[in-house]
Amino acid sequence: MNRRNFPQPPTEPRVFMFDDGRHAASLYQFEPPLAPGDFTLNVDQLVDSGVDTLIYFAVLEGGVAMYDSRVAQKWGDNVSKWTHTVWYRAGRNIQQLVADGHDPLKLLCDRCHEKGIWFIPSNPVTLSGGDRATDGGLGRKSDFVYDHPEFEVGEEDDPRASDVSPTRFSFLHPEVREERFRVSEELLSRYETDGVELNMTDFVPFCKFSEVEQLAPVMTKWIRNLRSVALKAEQEQGRRKRIYARIPAHPDAWRVLGYDVPTWVSEKLVDGLICQPGLTQGPVDQDPDLSGAVDLVRGTECRVLAAFQNLLGRQRKQYATPPMIWAAAANAYAQGVDGFGIADAHWTPNGWPWGHDEYQTLRLLGHPEMLATADKLYRVRSETRSVTKGSTWAPGVSPSLPQTLIEGEPVAVRLRISDELQRWHALERVESVCLRVRLTGLEPSLNDVRIELNGQQLPDSILQLNDLTYRLISTGAVGPYGYVYEYHLTPEYYPKPGHNTVQITLVKRDPNIENPFEVYDVDCAIRYRVHRHFKREPIDY
Repeated sequence: MNRRNFPQPPTEPRVFMFDDGRHAASLYQFEPPLAPGDFTLNVDQLVDSGVDTLIYFAVLEGGVAMYDSRVAQKWGDNVSKWTHTVWYRAGRNIQQLVADGHDPLKLLCDRCHEKGIWFIPSNPVTLSGGDRATDGGLGRKSDFVYDHPEFEVGEEDDPRASDVSPTRFSFLHPEVREERFRVSEELLSRYETDGVELNMTDFVPFCKFSEVEQLAPVMTKWIRNLRSVALKAEQEQGRRKRIYARIPAHPDAWRVLGYDVPTWVSEKLVDGLICQPGLTQGPVDQDPDLSGAVDLVRGTECRVLAAFQNLLGRQRKQYATPPMIWAAAANAYAQGVDGFGIADAHWTPNGWPWGHDEYQTLRLLGHPEMLATADKLYRVRSETRSVTKGSTWAPGVSPSLPQTLIEGEPVAVRLRISDELQRWHALERVESVCLRVRLTGLEPSLNDVRIELNGQQLPDSILQLNDLTYRLISTGAVGPYGYVYEYHLTPEYYPKPGHNTVQITLVKRDPNIENPFEVYDVDCAIRYRVHRHFKREPIDY
């Protein structure tokens, strides 16, 4: 058989993993001294995992480097007395490796290339300010930050400013741009990296809100100059030097932040856009609108990678389950992206180091055709008190639950799925499809609730109620109180590929209770058979 009939390995990053190199790594978790193999364990755990690209946070928010930089201070260089136990350990580990003749960044770079993994260090485009009296014992901020409070954006009247740090540095200052440029230049030119990732979602906007129009041409010129550095480094090293920009997914957010992304793409200043649902770390969101980015790069060599943030924050699961991650990946590929990855500072759903569940999750992420019949759990974005909330002012973030139920006023939510359920049902591959609506505060026997999917009222004949009014589990009482309406869908009620509308109406409310009722969760769990008539558990005993 002709070898061209076989699928070839990806020639560009497809499945990536962000890693801050600290939390789920030796810097925090191993006592000094470290051997080189201790430090490169995070690369080793990626080998044959399905992840082809490591995006490594090489620089901290205050400008100190986690490697032997010639243009920036190392973590701990300017500390006289430490005030944080864990960060003290991290600083000691970095300093010890360097003193022993091992540059941490070169160790990671060489190990990645030895194992066939692309290595792209990440650098924050701007800095988080601070003062030496408060932060000096933490080791995370440089003398440049301490010595130049005049570069901080400062307070401003814009109402959105309440959700951002006034101590972030303004990129409109040429000294800030020069300092940040030197570090990215070093990552491209001094080391045999595969490029650099520009973190453009933290400490934003990179100026006052009223100044973003001034920022756009300045930012574009800065990236244009960095592209020149990357091209020169490519020629000198004979290695492709990619520039990836991590940005919010929606074009409206680009404009609000002063990012002229169309120019970056048209002038070939960036090789890829890493698109995440919003800013900083938010809750699980399987439905970012990636169409604007995908449309923009169509016909160009620029790539779009979808970045998934996996914080769930629920009683039984702190992080997204494998079916949730597979659902997010399927939705991203259905919108035309070139790759997918996990974008949190560390991915540790079951602790660290990883176990077999992590590897089973990862190995599907680069294969849309294998994801097609993987079990999935699609859910509407839900931001509850236990979940770290992302910034709310950036446009383009999906509407979120919970939403209050008011008698006679329907609550409609949008649920994107990418499964061709009718196709797989015809092949007898669908085991079950369950639409679940979790309502808080109400008793079904005392209230009249109507639930519709794509305009069809779902009948009681396929409904099973799950009573969570007061339910004790191993972690305590389930909260919030309420019920789950579980509809075991038959083919005539299957959701369609793309967006589906779930509408919940409180037709008649119990007059004897005053507490609010809420739509807390809406999800759809899909399970497949490996083959028709092939049950997962064929016998009971």
